[in-house]
Amino acid sequence: MVRTRFLKTQRRKGEAVIIACGVGLGILGLALNIPQISYGGLCVLGLGIFSIFWR
Repeated sequence: MVRTRFLKTQRRKGEAVIIACGVGLGILGLALNIPQISYGGLCVLGLGIFSIFWR
């Protein structure tokens, strides 16, 4: 029981980190005026959101 709760908490933390990285990449791409980085950030952000709903 405790192990399962720990794993769920770790997964939520990982999803939050993925989403934060995606947002960061998107903002970095906008700041550097490089659209490929922004698109990559959006893809990472989408994967993080998809991971939340995949459960």
